[in-house]
Amino acid sequence: MDTVRAKANGLLAATRERLRPQPAARYIHPDSVGPDNDDADHDANLDVAEESSPNYLQWIADRCAPHLGQRVLEVGAGTGSITERYAGGRTVVAIDRSPWCVAHLTERFAGSPNVTVRQADLVDLLDDGERFDSVVMINVLEHIPDDVDALVTMRRLLEPDGRVVVYVPALNGLYGKWDRKVGHCRRYAPWRLREVLVDAGLTPIEMRYMNLLSVPPWWLFSHSDVEKSTAGSMSLWDRTGIRLGRTLEERIRVPFGLNLFCVAGIAG
Repeated sequence: MDTVRAKANGLLAATRERLRPQPAARYIHPDSVGPDNDDADHDANLDVAEESSPNYLQWIADRCAPHLGQRVLEVGAGTGSITERYAGGRTVVAIDRSPWCVAHLTERFAGSPNVTVRQADLVDLLDDGERFDSVVMINVLEHIPDDVDALVTMRRLLEPDGRVVVYVPALNGLYGKWDRKVGHCRRYAPWRLREVLVDAGLTPIEMRYMNLLSVPPWWLFSHSDVEKSTAGSMSLWDRTGIRLGRTLEERIRVPFGLNLFCVAGIAG
């Protein structure tokens, strides 16, 4: 009996390995625009999402906030719609490479002395000798071809007991036209994100799926005409599905979801 069970477990493990696209680190989805990701519209519908999804944005901010210290770096802060929801009582450096995003960030935080806006990338901050007790990256890592290198630099920007907080799209099988349009190199599974973090010298502390109820509508959307405005449907889903989903996920740990939330610290 033990021999049969061992063989079955071995077969299952081998099947999982075949189904997992390898390698975990620096994986590029075959339907993406490829390693040269500059031609994608990374800023697509950021302003629409900000206006149409306040409950969703607040949910992400509330999930991140308990893991953020007093000095926070947000990488790829976009228009700052999530930044402003956790920035109170903290010193925040919000960076983005997009001039369009930096202009919106500058306008949003013009009256907030605790928030510094910079058009910069991680290497710029490392060269400046900056250090933070928290680095947060929300819906950004999936855009970066070399995800391990980005996380290595984030780790080097951390204080010894600091934390990296990452929020990414999940379920690589859902990769569709929208992912390609906005320049997603991949979507993540827990095994992939865990291996990428370990390769970068980080130890996962917490990892969980989020946004379970959004999986079916996202699948429908990703197979539709993604060039059309989605503000109306996003707003309706934000008022209904997101509220219900958050209530559910505050009570139970869901087995899968549209996104992955992760907190990691420096290994060792």
